[in-house]
Amino acid sequence: MKKLVFSFVLLFTLSVTSWSQTTDKAYEAAMIKMLEVSKSMDAMKQMAPQIIALVKQQAPDAPQEFWESLETAMLAMYDQMIKAFIPIYQKHLTLADIQGIIQFYETPIGQKLASTNVVIATESMPIAQKIAMETMQALIKDASEKGYMKK
Repeated sequence: MKKLVFSFVLLFTLSVTSWSQTTDKAYEAAMIKMLEVSKSMDAMKQMAPQIIALVKQQAPDAPQEFWESLETAMLAMYDQMIKAFIPIYQKHLTLADIQGIIQFYETPIGQKLASTNVVIATESMPIAQKIAMETMQALIKDASEKGYMKK
């Protein structure tokens, strides 16, 4: 009887582990597709040239092999970021949710949104920075006038 129970527990554990790994792979694949169709991956990859340009300013004499290894590291960074994001997405979105988002982004309006998100964010950033700066200056001035700030 003990062998039967042990066998059942072992079989159950293996099947759950196998199912979990399959689910995680399916979720990862769906998430990658979502990032691609939403153009979020493109936005992430736009960081690479900016980072490389900053590094080139700091290391202008670095050999070509360094730049090649930096590019390889940047590509690996994206894979690492996606894997790190999966548990966060899983806390908030089911696989069915991700699949629904993919379906939306595959529609004409979803494709339009995906293609304009980066442009909208770029155009909005200076406005957001200006408003945030003005708000902070007003709050600091108010706090200073009320004696809350050390001089």
